[in-house]
Amino acid sequence: MVYKIVWTHKALETYLSNMKYLEAIWPEKVMIDFAKNVEKKLILLSEPPNIGSSRNKQQQNLRHTVLHKRVSFIYRVKPTKKQIELLRFWNSYQHPSKLK
Repeated sequence: MVYKIVWTHKALETYLSNMKYLEAIWPEKVMIDFAKNVEKKLILLSEPPNIGSSRNKQQQNLRHTVLHKRVSFIYRVKPTKKQIELLRFWNSYQHPSKLK
């Protein structure tokens, strides 16, 4: 069963922020590889949406998965709607207080 991927405003904003950083600092190939990695991970995620790790025991539907050693994304599984809601892309260089 395939789940629909829904991007929140914050997910799109943080994805684009990571892309802008890569574009400014790294060769274009790194940015392209990152975008392809995101696409592949989302395709994998849409089939068994619980492949990511649970964020906490109280909210089992709130999960995260690693894209790169420094970038993860956080998402929410909505099983009744058959949706995966992307919440944000998280760069581990950011201060944890910004994760709220």
